[in-house]
Amino acid sequence: MRVLIVDDEPMARRGVAARLAKMSGVEIIGECADGASAVECITSRAPDLVLLDVQMPGMDGFEVLRAVPRDRWPSVVFVTAYQDQAIRAFDYHAVDYLLKPIDDDRFTTAIARARYRHDAGHLLALLEHRDFDRRPIRYAARFSVRTGTRIEVVLADDVDWIARSGDYAELHTRTRTHLVRETMGSLEQRLDPAAFLRIHRSRIVRASGIRELRSIANGEYLVKLADGSEHRSSRTYADRLERWLSASG
Repeated sequence: MRVLIVDDEPMARRGVAARLAKMSGVEIIGECADGASAVECITSRAPDLVLLDVQMPGMDGFEVLRAVPRDRWPSVVFVTAYQDQAIRAFDYHAVDYLLKPIDDDRFTTAIARARYRHDAGHLLALLEHRDFDRRPIRYAARFSVRTGTRIEVVLADDVDWIARSGDYAELHTRTRTHLVRETMGSLEQRLDPAAFLRIHRSRIVRASGIRELRSIANGEYLVKLADGSEHRSSRTYADRLERWLSASG
């Protein structure tokens, strides 16, 4: 199993490498200290497993994965000092989520899980005569929303529209508005494009909720949704609305 270590802390990388060196059937193909080099290494060398830090300067662990084509995603074990990203990590189909300082038994269990997925994948590929790395694209089915000490799960199917709010995004459902610390760009990548349309740099709407488009000027529209809310589209995203209209027709 070919493994890549990604962490901006040299001591953390050394600790992970030392643990892996004691295991049979594991090859460390490289170490990366930042997200950009991790993206390049994942894309060019196709590791089976990445041990990936969440918080890194410039590009965090989730942004690393979003920068890699989904059909090239390796198995991932997140290794981090932050416990509040666990639910989000499993939205990215993480094998495991380890907290620093690393517990040796938990580390061994995580690698065993990754090895099982790796071996099972190769067996499936042999049985089906196809490359296991060609995985179907999976879009976010839920979001984790932290409120104080509680983590609330919001289903993507319940979201009617999304608005940018400073460093946060507002998820609007029929009953409530939830704040998540995520950019509109990352949300757009995570959401199923067949279900959601970005119509403005600060708006994403559920396509099935669109009830009326009113032309304003210069290729812009006022988009009315089933919940009664109205949202202005911009020329930048006009082509997406036009494609949706053509497909609907």
